[in-house]
Amino acid sequence: MLKALVTVVLIVMVNMVQSEEESDGVLDGKKHVRVINDLNDGILVYLHCRSKDDDLGEHVLGNGQFQEWSFKDNIGDTTLFWCSMEAYAVQMSFDIYSAKADDTKCDKQCYRSLRTDGAYFYNEFQNTWEKRLSWNIPKPPTSAKP
Repeated sequence: MLKALVTVVLIVMVNMVQSEEESDGVLDGKKHVRVINDLNDGILVYLHCRSKDDDLGEHVLGNGQFQEWSFKDNIGDTTLFWCSMEAYAVQMSFDIYSAKADDTKCDKQCYRSLRTDGAYFYNEFQNTWEKRLSWNIPKPPTSAKP
């Protein structure tokens, strides 16, 4: 009887692991980070994000464009992604996702908005945007027409 019970438990555990590996839905435990260029005025954002294990490469984002990626937090909740950004001669480096800081802010949708006055992080639980970083990206001069 005990041998049969252990066999059933092992089969269920194997099926759960396989289902988790194949899953990409709401219950899969993945975080989805999206960083969007909300600067307007045609300002491009040069964004290069990475973690200890992954280099996501440099992306050039026009207004309204975004970079996004998905992952699962590691077991120790030390997952950290950071980005370097350049936009209209302003350069910054900052944490874009930290498991410890963002655990109470986003469960699945970890959205970030880069704006002229700073970076805003979406609080999924309160349905609000919170300013976490400050900078001042000036409006580009308009070309004078003859």
